[in-house]
Amino acid sequence: MKKFLVRVCIMGSILMALLLGLNVLYINTDYYKNLNDMKKFSEVPEHIDVVNFGASHSASAFNWSGYEEFNGVNMALGSQTVVYDEAFFDYYVDRMDENTTVILEVMFKTLYEQEPNEKPYPTNITRYYQVLPSKYIKQWNLVDAIQYKYIPVLGNRENIVSKIVNDWMKKEDVKSEFELQQEVAGELTGEPTQVLSGWAEDAMNAEGQRRASVFMELSGDQSHGEQYEAFIRIIEKCQARNIQVVLVSAPTLPCFYESFSDSFMDKFYADMQEICEKYNLEYYDYTGDERFLQDYRWYSDTDHLNGYGSVLFTEEFLNDHRDILNFLK
Repeated sequence: MKKFLVRVCIMGSILMALLLGLNVLYINTDYYKNLNDMKKFSEVPEHIDVVNFGASHSASAFNWSGYEEFNGVNMALGSQTVVYDEAFFDYYVDRMDENTTVILEVMFKTLYEQEPNEKPYPTNITRYYQVLPSKYIKQWNLVDAIQYKYIPVLGNRENIVSKIVNDWMKKEDVKSEFELQQEVAGELTGEPTQVLSGWAEDAMNAEGQRRASVFMELSGDQSHGEQYEAFIRIIEKCQARNIQVVLVSAPTLPCFYESFSDSFMDKFYADMQEICEKYNLEYYDYTGDERFLQDYRWYSDTDHLNGYGSVLFTEEFLNDHRDILNFLK
């Protein structure tokens, strides 16, 4: 019996060593570093001049990569809620000061959607284990921490060995999901088009209506819950530190923003006006801005700018507000 237990312990130790070795190889691959678009958080500078928060609309709208005169950081992620905007703000706030500008991008569901609070948690929650300490993760639990933070090779990952081998042999040009979305399909030459590449106009309109209906469903009765409260806390934390706050809605296509009900939009804009008046803020709404409706090829879908569109929008945004942005003074 004693020999059997010794053998079991030895075998267990060998298996554990192999697992941990595989885990080390895995977390050092470009695949893992790019997973869930989290790589950018390993590149945050010691001093942040401007940072934008928000979900995918913000992530695809702001492109700071071409500016060497200031440090711009895009902390927005697809399906990110304001609860995690606040988590990232709290985690990185020591790299901000009164010369920093915080951009809170507000899409129509931003203030109202529910925070996921039931297991199993979706990827847009478990991804935060790659970057954030436990105190910043609202849904933190030990099982998920083991799978997605300490030994992520155990998590829901496919073809681990091939990913490691391909990275070692440099067979793949690994790109994040965000980078793939930002790519422009085809050359932007010729006359401006009124439909997205490969989309018939009726299909594009139907997709815009579908996405708007999803947003309204996620917003419920537009009551002020966790997201609204987190949004207000970010504003108050910034103002307590004399950090400039700018509220923005990024451009989208008419087939999307015109598909919301009048009552929904009235409530959204009333809430934004109330926030601006209470905290003495400006809200810059690019919904329907004709400058960004000249060529639909600037969009990857009905409500997200692509890489080319993000460069144009960021440049216009800076030109529009150069005289009031603290980090440019």
